Amino acid sequence: MTRSSRACLAAGLFAVGFAGCRTAPGPEVEAARLASLRRIYDDLHGRLEQAVAQDPLAKRVFADRGQVVVAIRSGLIEELAGTVAQRYLDRVSLDLTSVEARDEGAIHKDTFLGRMKVGEWAVDIDITDLRISLEAGKPKVSLRADDRVEIELPVDVKESEGRVSIRFSWDSKSLAKIVCKDFDLTRDLRGRVLPQRHVLSGALHIGSAGDSLSLTPLFPDRKIPLKVDLTPSSWEAVEAALRTQNTTDRCGTLMKPDNLVARLRELAAKGIKVGIPESIFRAAHLPAHLEQAVKIGDRTVNLTVKSEGLTVLPQLLWTSASAHVRQLAPPAP
Repeated sequence: MTRSSRACLAAGLFAVGFAGCRTAPGPEVEAARLASLRRIYDDLHGRLEQAVAQDPLAKRVFADRGQVVVAIRSGLIEELAGTVAQRYLDRVSLDLTSVEARDEGAIHKDTFLGRMKVGEWAVDIDITDLRISLEAGKPKVSLRADDRVEIELPVDVKESEGRVSIRFSWDSKSLAKIVCKDFDLTRDLRGRVLPQRHVLSGALHIGSAGDSLSLTPLFPDRKIPLKVDLTPSSWEAVEAALRTQNTTDRCGTLMKPDNLVARLRELAAKGIKVGIPESIFRAAHLPAHLEQAVKIGDRTVNLTVKSEGLTVLPQLLWTSASAHVRQLAPPAP
């Protein structure tokens, strides 16, 4: 062994011996270290309490009695609610059979006895065979503090065609009844629903039911003014039917068929109120219960987290939960 090798070996043995002889810190040093950690902890805790006291949101969260508090930002809740709402009217087909609409009016004329009502007319529209298709657009959602997500849901109505029954009636009044006859006409025609878009306004109520979070739809006004029209040949049939009554003895001249057709077109353009069935709007339930078994050595520990309360704010939602730990019995040897 050379001189340099022996020097390196001696230096290595000296270092090992020095490390092995290092002594543990004394009680005074350990006490000083713990006191320093305590001061750091107290300082951080005081700063946290001061920050919480100045932040209303954090103050409410820390005041919650739950053992576990899970916060969810409003963006996620709004996205989830929007997806649920859009599903309600995604590719829905509605049968409009037995949908009805009515319009009526009175006609007055100047006579030698003064202005008098000479008759009343009425138009009844009855959809006998027509089916429409609905498709929901992207909803506009906003989280409110009253446990609700407000929804504005656009609904597109596809064009379709079917059978429509129209009934015209004229009832003469006063002196006109002496010289004019009443009449009643019914025609089965072809009608069509025009392509259109409507917006349904409502909300989803967020609730907690222990093992789940619920989204309950609240759409009090589910009616849309469905714009309809007749085919060109059907409009011609309507005008022809009314002109058959345009005689002196039937008072068609008083009623003026052209005016009645114009009024009927206005009614179609205004739209017929059609209600969307309540059965389409169903509540959605999301799991709010967690149970997990963890094996530690030869023991199995069961952890259960269960939602106990719910708080909704414009910027977030948080759910308060209780946590339970239970050790399961070990398996038999």
